[in-house]
Amino acid sequence: MATTLEVNYDIICELDTSAAPHTTPVWSNMGVMFKNVSQALNEVLYQATYLADQGWGRTEVTGGQYTVTFTGDRMNGDAVNDYIFGNSVQFEFGAARKTKMRLVRGKEAIIWDVTLANITDAGGDANQPNAVTLTIHGNGAPKFETLTD
Repeated sequence: MATTLEVNYDIICELDTSAAPHTTPVWSNMGVMFKNVSQALNEVLYQATYLADQGWGRTEVTGGQYTVTFTGDRMNGDAVNDYIFGNSVQFEFGAARKTKMRLVRGKEAIIWDVTLANITDAGGDANQPNAVTLTIHGNGAPKFETLTD
């Protein structure tokens, strides 16, 4: 069985940048402005120690929430940049921060309803790009689809 190393630039992260909810998604590539991605399934654990186990514990994963943190540079004019840092998203709360994210690996895609959180327009040194960060929190279970050409 041959193995293939997955390189981060082979993962395509896309954000639905459509202005109105419940419309056909407008998938915009997050890789234009973001340089680093860190994914996590923040798992909820139930831990118990039963008498029959003589002091040894057991753990069950009972839930979780998908989170992903992006870091990169401000790219004014890019669809994702202009969506996230637009006044109607960055400086609003609630429904204004909800959208969808799609992660594509080859022909397989994972799609989540998400909330944009911790939008940070970080700045930096005078002669460097404006460093930015974003954390995306999944809302509920993901959907899976196979993409066709």
